[in-house]
Amino acid sequence: MADHNTNNEEKTPLNEAAVDPDVDTKAQFVNGGKVEPHVAIECGSGDDVSFTGLGKEELMQYADDPFWKRVRLILLIVFWAGWIAMLVAAIVIIVLAPRCPYRPDQKWYDKESVYEILPESFQDSSPKSDGAQKEGDGYGDINGIASRLNYLKDDVGSKALYINSMYESDDNSRMAVVNHKSLDSVLGTMADFDRLRKTTKKMEMRLIMDFIPNHTGKKHEWFVKSQQKEGKYTDYYVWATCNPNDGTYPNNWMSVKGNRSWTYDATRKECYLHQLESDKPDLNLWNADVKQELEGILRFWLDKGVDGFHVLNAEYLYEDESLADEILMPGKSGNAYDDFEHNQTMNHPENLKLLTAWKSVLESYNTKPGREKALIVTAKDDLNTTMQYFDAGATIVRVTPFADSSASLAESIETKLTDSNAKRIGWMYSNKDSSRLASKVKPEVVKALLTLQATLPGVSFNYYGNEIGMTDHPSLPVPNKYRTPMQWNSKGTGFSEHTKWLAQNPNFADVNVESEKAVGDEYTTLKVMGRLSKLRENESFQWGVMNVFRDKDLIMFTRKAEGFPGYLVAMNLGSKRVTESFHGATGIPKEVKVVFHTHKDDNTAINLSDNSYILEANHAIILEYA
Repeated sequence: MADHNTNNEEKTPLNEAAVDPDVDTKAQFVNGGKVEPHVAIECGSGDDVSFTGLGKEELMQYADDPFWKRVRLILLIVFWAGWIAMLVAAIVIIVLAPRCPYRPDQKWYDKESVYEILPESFQDSSPKSDGAQKEGDGYGDINGIASRLNYLKDDVGSKALYINSMYESDDNSRMAVVNHKSLDSVLGTMADFDRLRKTTKKMEMRLIMDFIPNHTGKKHEWFVKSQQKEGKYTDYYVWATCNPNDGTYPNNWMSVKGNRSWTYDATRKECYLHQLESDKPDLNLWNADVKQELEGILRFWLDKGVDGFHVLNAEYLYEDESLADEILMPGKSGNAYDDFEHNQTMNHPENLKLLTAWKSVLESYNTKPGREKALIVTAKDDLNTTMQYFDAGATIVRVTPFADSSASLAESIETKLTDSNAKRIGWMYSNKDSSRLASKVKPEVVKALLTLQATLPGVSFNYYGNEIGMTDHPSLPVPNKYRTPMQWNSKGTGFSEHTKWLAQNPNFADVNVESEKAVGDEYTTLKVMGRLSKLRENESFQWGVMNVFRDKDLIMFTRKAEGFPGYLVAMNLGSKRVTESFHGATGIPKEVKVVFHTHKDDNTAINLSDNSYILEANHAIILEYA
């Protein structure tokens, strides 16, 4: 203990600090002259000094003690054994625990079904009048479409809307476009379109438009300037020297619609090419300025929030620059389009390069998940061409499930499904230029075929009215017979209060949305369609593998995604009932359950080893299995 400092020199205020007399601790301030002042503390007083800790030598004695060495070793072993045990347990859990099922990165076009609308025939929004016919009355329009979006989403189950051409045009079908950036005034204004797009976004619905790059109308500004050989527009179209007076044409090319594909223009004194009708001159896509114009059109509508484009007439985009004759088929006269092998004018290799370029434009707008854009084309019954479109970057290639053959319906479908079981196919039965589903097949088989369309891999495209079994008009000419107004109610007034632009199908009193939604029959075509849309949301229908089987008129296929329930879809497309144990559908367990029937309430559990199932003609079922 430090000695007391008895220096009587004047104490500093610090030395005068009070000390609590009750505390048995002595603190003194020591100043050793040359040594810096410091504080010395005594614990205890007098001879009664309490223990305050172990010294170094004492600690080392304990550290070297055999007992404490054993204790430390045991604790160390326990620690590391526990740590290793936890590590092993974690590895075992990771290896043996069920893994989360694989979920692919699905875009909106992988999940949604598409509803195709001919705008002038869907819904007229024009107000009632006192009998005076106003411009646009009796025609469907953009605002009419907006008023029926809840029907599409809630009743049909479609969240992607595809509207056929709405462009300002020189013909009734809006294919002879005169301005790609303007809308037909009969259908509405650009403000109407913007409101429609805003509404669909709020409802989480997608909007697809037609893109018409093969041709324009003759009143288009480009064609008028090309007639006059005005600047860069001179070669915007395919022109060639000809003399119709003596029958001299550039080559033997024929129009898809009949007659020569060359028409003489008296203003320019040359012939222009048109693979379709003569009022639709073909653009010269070898011209870089034309391609730039078309890209600008895509960007115009993409900036307005359009989600995808259906490229019309993609097979006719390019013609060979040599303008050489096409090959005449053996035994043909050469007076019809089908007399030739279209080696110069159809599916030119440059078509695919152009699709790739347009796909790049769309991808430049894919700024974040959920904003993906779709490039859609429709292919003929040619699997090779279909695959080439995919290779060029097409998002969806539309085809029909019906193979072009004389085989039975079931055999035809089996062939098409086997050939097309790849990539993102868009399954369609009809459109504005082809017969409706209920007119292509017996009306009683429509629900079975809608079941097929909804459960296949890919995207279903439903032409308006197919969901209620609308048919072609019995007396109107082609193509108007496929385009009659939507049948909303039994009075025929649901579409418009005015004189219709096109006569309604006479069966509207029996075939209409009002009847399909009526209480009492839960298995109308529309209600079946709605249930199929819900069922389609299951994972195995979203991305599951398909395997196809057929037993005569019974067509079957399985859809199974790993880690999720699988499904067997079965359709009796024959005229007689079948008693089936589904033995042909190999690879499914014996215990299955009916989760969907086109015609009745049925949730039967079936043991395929012991039981068979009776499936009536034109009926379809879906079985679920683990």
